[in-house]
Amino acid sequence: MAIIPLAGALVVVPISMKTARIKQIHAEAFRTGELAALEISRLMIGLEDTLAAISAASALDSDNLSLCGDYLSRLSRQMPQFAGIAVLDTQGNVRCRQKPGAEGMSLGDRPYIREALAGRRAVGTYAVGRLSDAKILPIAVPIIGATGAVQGVVAGSLNLDWLQGRLSNRNFAPGGNLTIADRNGVILARYPDPARFVGTRIPDEYQYLVRASQPGTLELTSQDGTRRILAFFPPGNKTYDLYVSAGLSTDEEFRAVNRATYVGVAVILFTCLSVFLAAALTARRSIQLPVTRLLETVQAWRDNEESARTGMKAEDGEFGQLGHAIDAYMDELVGARRQRRRDEERQKLLMGELDHRVKNLLATVQSVARQTFRSTGTDPAVIDTFNRRLAAIAEAHGLLMRGVEQSASLTELVTVTVKPFDIAKPSRFVIEGPDLVLNSRAALALGMALHELCTNAVKYGALGSDAGLVRITWHLEETVDHPILDLTWQETGGPPVTAPDKSGFGSLMIERILSSQIEGKVEMRFAEDGLIARLRAPMPPAGLPL
Repeated sequence: MAIIPLAGALVVVPISMKTARIKQIHAEAFRTGELAALEISRLMIGLEDTLAAISAASALDSDNLSLCGDYLSRLSRQMPQFAGIAVLDTQGNVRCRQKPGAEGMSLGDRPYIREALAGRRAVGTYAVGRLSDAKILPIAVPIIGATGAVQGVVAGSLNLDWLQGRLSNRNFAPGGNLTIADRNGVILARYPDPARFVGTRIPDEYQYLVRASQPGTLELTSQDGTRRILAFFPPGNKTYDLYVSAGLSTDEEFRAVNRATYVGVAVILFTCLSVFLAAALTARRSIQLPVTRLLETVQAWRDNEESARTGMKAEDGEFGQLGHAIDAYMDELVGARRQRRRDEERQKLLMGELDHRVKNLLATVQSVARQTFRSTGTDPAVIDTFNRRLAAIAEAHGLLMRGVEQSASLTELVTVTVKPFDIAKPSRFVIEGPDLVLNSRAALALGMALHELCTNAVKYGALGSDAGLVRITWHLEETVDHPILDLTWQETGGPPVTAPDKSGFGSLMIERILSSQIEGKVEMRFAEDGLIARLRAPMPPAGLPL
């Protein structure tokens, strides 16, 4: 995150530089081309002016053709820019030239000669001289007499080799080029590779530049395969009826920008790598190692290694403070666990002592009852029934005491709890429901509640009548969150019951113990037929005891 602004700047700066450089190169190419076009224009005007000056020479008025030829010959030696100079009559026939032998030859079929005979200066197109076989650009100016009438034409042939030599002497930017072509797009001079291109026509895909109405710049791939920004000046735009274009190589011109871009990318990569390495080392030392130590300590605690500690100090930073706090909490937790174990051992000892005393008490009661019944001549069957009741009470108490420490079967819990009160033949209890496993806390709470309900049924309800019946049923009700244990205690056949004015101790005990121990809700309804008590309590996930 910290290097994003830097990376953005290093990306934006080269892009901005390249955009600015593109505009600058277009401007530079246009200036280069404009200067070349102006130079060519001045050159052509100078050539025409030279021919116009020749046309006014008195040597041309003489009928002495030898004198005319000598005059042109002297001029040609002084003007290497001309491949040839000739004087034509009003019919376009050669009167004289710098070299003898072509007198009488007709050039009247040439468009530029006809235009000069019409009284206008004219520039022809690329040609190969009929007499010299040289690559030339014809130029013609009319000879105007004293009366203002056209008396002939002075024709000069611009030597394209001379033009190419002058062009090659210019200073060009690396990868740059300059092209001069006639109005038909035939190349007259070019840099570089003149031998390859002079005399050839500009390809059709570029002819639209020759025919353009205004000069301009654009980026394209030149005929030689070089990518350039090209400034073009079509005929008639500062070029004196010639096409001029100048180009600058994008590779060369963008070299500095590209170098800056590569340097920027390298800086970005180096910076990113450095920051990532620093972040990785810092994260490993400041985050990963402390977090790993914390996780390993927690895992050791899960594996019951109570002596495991992070060993971190509060002055070691935020994770050090966290580790120090965890160590302090673990010390407190170990102390609490040890105290709870001591309390559990003490509770176990007390419960064992209580169970032992209750059993001794019941044995004492049984012994006293046996002696009492024997002295009164009581029926042995009655004594046997009484002994069985005491034994059932002892067994039920033992189950409740065992429930303090371990889980119990719901079916077994209900059966053992009601057994001391189930002495009639046939049984006065109907027990129905799937066998479920309850944890010790739930078993103890439910056992105490059932024992209280049995006691109340003996005192006031169905078990106090010979025709009374108690139905205990339960089932699991599936819900979105978790299953619900739905247990119903229903008495029938007993004496008529009425709702008490206020809840007794037993009812309050049942509601409170079931609510606190298993989060159960108890609904007690005193129907005309007998008491109906309904318990609904959440069951834990499958496989775990309630």
